[in-house]
Amino acid sequence: MDGTLVRNTDSVKYLCELSGHMDAFDKINRVKSQGKISWIEADHLKAKLIEGLDLTRVESEFEGYIHLIQNIEPVLTNLKERRIRTVLITAGPVQVARVLEKRFGFDSAFGSQYEDNGTKFTGRIVHHLGSSGKLICLRNFCLDNNLSLENCAAVGDSESDIDIFRACGKSIAINSSRAAAEAASKSIITDDLVDILAFLQD
Repeated sequence: MDGTLVRNTDSVKYLCELSGHMDAFDKINRVKSQGKISWIEADHLKAKLIEGLDLTRVESEFEGYIHLIQNIEPVLTNLKERRIRTVLITAGPVQVARVLEKRFGFDSAFGSQYEDNGTKFTGRIVHHLGSSGKLICLRNFCLDNNLSLENCAAVGDSESDIDIFRACGKSIAINSSRAAAEAASKSIITDDLVDILAFLQD
């Protein structure tokens, strides 16, 4: 999701922007960049910054902050017409993933479980997908739907997508890091998601 579909920010930063705690967010990133904490530890610290954030704002203010890659809707329409299921998997907050799931009609969405009480975020992460959780989510989806990983195509941009890239029959790195590009079947630079369809024709 972040970096692949969302082009101008990341989902955790978006929530911190809504909460008005960007100074603290930037400080956490500086500590992470110095190698003093991992990216997952950084996410747990950032989660504390969104304590009390109203869940309704995640969707209602989405378009004001988030810039998406072009043509998500026609790509999903094309895939659905070919009876190809679409799953959104992110290490970011599942609450943000569900906005995209609802908006574009993904068959399912998975993400890190940022705790909420039904109306507001609590400031805790009860389960972070980390680097291995994305593949676990996809495997579970495949088991539930009698699908094979060999018949799946993964699209992503970061090191946390490498396990999925290696497990799936096809993989497309889009606007990705070098490590992700090297692990994928194909690597492209584009502002238009339609460009992935050329690799999904078989």
